[in-house]
Amino acid sequence: MAEVSLFPAYELSSIDINRTCCFTGHRSAKLPGEGNRDHAGMKRLESTIELELYDLIDRKNVCYFISGMANGIDLICAEAIIRLKQTTRPDIELICAVPYVGQIGEMKTSQERYIYTMIERRSMKTITLATSYHKDCYKERNIFMVDNSAYMLAVYKPSLGASGTLQTINYAKRCGLDIKLIDLDSNPQFYSSSEDRY
Repeated sequence: MAEVSLFPAYELSSIDINRTCCFTGHRSAKLPGEGNRDHAGMKRLESTIELELYDLIDRKNVCYFISGMANGIDLICAEAIIRLKQTTRPDIELICAVPYVGQIGEMKTSQERYIYTMIERRSMKTITLATSYHKDCYKERNIFMVDNSAYMLAVYKPSLGASGTLQTINYAKRCGLDIKLIDLDSNPQFYSSSEDRY
């Protein structure tokens, strides 16, 4: 069972920031196939994410990963970390940065709630940043993740314009994080079905 911490000071003193990566990216509705994990493009995106994780672990020596636990990229990346930890990279750890008590209520399906709960239980630590939802809770969570990381893995679609993902990427740039960006607009293969011809 993961360690659970409510409303901590805005730092993670027990981990090495220089070996920590946070995730940012869009919610499911803005992903290829609206985030349908059976969509061929989503499968390609998940494979790309996993390759980037191997690179961070094996070449950058990253061993701690922070997920903001929203549906979409946050949960996809968190699930990948749990899977890698259980198979080929047992030394890595996941930290769940939950913006407010009750975030799981945003999960729309029983499958999403199951995945959320499974990830939280198998993580090293869950940190919850607010007692209830407020308009800045996601922004505060994003700041917390960036402030406790040296690396960022971002999945971003520039054509969507302003978003929380873009704000988080820009903050990470100002803080000097090493950012690996997967640009959805520059990768049409993520939007191709298995029947499409290249």
